[in-house]
Amino acid sequence: MILKKQEKNGKIKAMYSSSNICASIYDTTTNELTLIFNNGGQYKYTGVSNTDYMRFEIADSQGSVMNTHIKKYPFTKLDKVDTTEILKEVEELSKQMEPEVTPEMATKQMLGNMTEILDKFIKNGNITASSLGLLKVSMSQYEEVIKKQPVLAD
Repeated sequence: MILKKQEKNGKIKAMYSSSNICASIYDTTTNELTLIFNNGGQYKYTGVSNTDYMRFEIADSQGSVMNTHIKKYPFTKLDKVDTTEILKEVEELSKQMEPEVTPEMATKQMLGNMTEILDKFIKNGNITASSLGLLKVSMSQYEEVIKKQPVLAD
């Protein structure tokens, strides 16, 4: 998911919240796309169409679009770069975009998971591991949110 975008002199620089890709630079005049990976690896893809770049930029998953649309272009592996500062900024931007989970939100999520489990059990007579997994996650989130709440004196 894109977190930040800057356009200047025909170049579009962007940062992403992605498991593999932290940044990109797209040159609109040469159609060259440089991808910077979280591990510091860099690849320059040539001849990338504006359509494929836009598809990449706005995707929920940059990695998926890279695999389906960008990898087909000729590329050059560039020298590794230090991504420490980029990853710090990505983390800060990600924190700003995440809504703070309130106790009410966590409670609704947990109860929603419980209701789903009950509904499926009533319909099918079984409980799935994935439903239980979701419930465990929502219960953990609830516990974390409650820990952050101030304790009121009696």
